[in-house]
Amino acid sequence: MFNLNLNNLKNCRILDCNAGASSFTTHMHKRGYDVTAADMLYGPNPEDIEKITSHDFKTLMDAHKGLEDKVEWGFFKDLAEMMAYREKCYKEFYQDYKNSFNHRYVPEKLPDINFPDKSFHLVLSSHLLFLYDDRLDYEFHLDSIREMLRVSRDEVRIYPIISINGKGKHSTYLKQIIEDLSPDYYLDIQPVKYQFRRGANEMLCIKKINRNRDSCGLVTYDAIKVEGK
Repeated sequence: MFNLNLNNLKNCRILDCNAGASSFTTHMHKRGYDVTAADMLYGPNPEDIEKITSHDFKTLMDAHKGLEDKVEWGFFKDLAEMMAYREKCYKEFYQDYKNSFNHRYVPEKLPDINFPDKSFHLVLSSHLLFLYDDRLDYEFHLDSIREMLRVSRDEVRIYPIISINGKGKHSTYLKQIIEDLSPDYYLDIQPVKYQFRRGANEMLCIKKINRNRDSCGLVTYDAIKVEGK
């Protein structure tokens, strides 16, 4: 969903912000990449996390029942395949969390994340900003994005940019975010190959104008498939 080119990320430090029970950090770590996951979910011992993620998975699956006509079946062929994939992801996350929850998984919550300035080359955030603009106000969006930019050396990518209640349309906050940040950053809407919700086939890329490309080659959007993202 973020069009990651793994060949360009070897020397990058990556933050997955609001990562949840995703297997992205797990798979990237196995491939030798430097990825940190941040989420308010983290912190409890592994046994409690297993209970929380199992319950959340069941809640998510119940919420998707009856929505088959509101999604795009392409990345997943049907609801059963999507459920199997999501279950696999959260179980892989749990196993990795159990082995390294004090190392790669950091309990943090937007809009204030406790990392030093420019700690990461690339910051990713999925399924929070824009999607839930009915619950999270504009100030939260702007503060959260500025915070992710603070801890990033190069770039922030946000997916998706639709509203959950917008029938596949861009969030009403998107235009204002671009206007407020454009004096200081390059902002670009890029198509992505992943799509599940209708209209959710784009991401917002925010690049620092004076970023340093010497150690992290974020210069292309050619995608290589990565489990969990």
